Amino acid sequence: MSAAAIPARRIDDPALAGALNMALDEVLLALRREPTLRFYRWARPTLSLGWFQAADELPLAAVRARGGDVVRRTTGGKAILHQDELTYSLCAPETGALAGGPAKAMRRLHELLAAELARQAGRAPALRGPRRLASDVPGSPWCFEDSSPLDLGLDGRKLLGSAARRRRGWILFHGSLVVRPPAETPGIAGLGFEPDRDGLAAALGRGLGYDFRPGRWREEERATAKRIAAARFGREEFTRRR
Repeated sequence: MSAAAIPARRIDDPALAGALNMALDEVLLALRREPTLRFYRWARPTLSLGWFQAADELPLAAVRARGGDVVRRTTGGKAILHQDELTYSLCAPETGALAGGPAKAMRRLHELLAAELARQAGRAPALRGPRRLASDVPGSPWCFEDSSPLDLGLDGRKLLGSAARRRRGWILFHGSLVVRPPAETPGIAGLGFEPDRDGLAAALGRGLGYDFRPGRWREEERATAKRIAAARFGREEFTRRR
């Protein structure tokens, strides 16, 4: 790691309920205490809606009937059914490698992740570019059936999608890396193994100029997240706000 790298925090959370996962990421953007890379999973299958997405175009009741959670994300994009995947969030100032707007920053993130995943997997995911993927379904409300030029594809199918939210000079990224695709969406790609988080963190750190060191949540952050989960992300009226 370069001597000029900025110290930053890395958090590896256990699998948590959907509302708390979303509240913790909201806390990163709301409090903006320090640049943070977070890896996490989900305590049960969880359907997350994009911030601007209409709830009535998705099978919320069916997911809940099977014991799953439903939440609305702080970030945009389309719906994701989170099951066997590694989710990451990155919250940092819009400076350095993350300057220039969300699209430019997302391209940089995905290029770094693609190179590291190729090293780990022996297969090379790549930015989709101008050509549509075989997994794309026109008009689909699902994130992994609607790719953008900046998404990562593997074998003609979408592997990684990210979304962003900006606030007061900081940006929050959400990314979902599919390990094995859900039965409900068999057409999307899956990495086929649990990626090495240390490798991903190191690659992002080198490329973005951060030294991601193991850290933990402050008590202020935990308490705020619990309040936000109860008041917003865990409430049906918030989930159905659109």
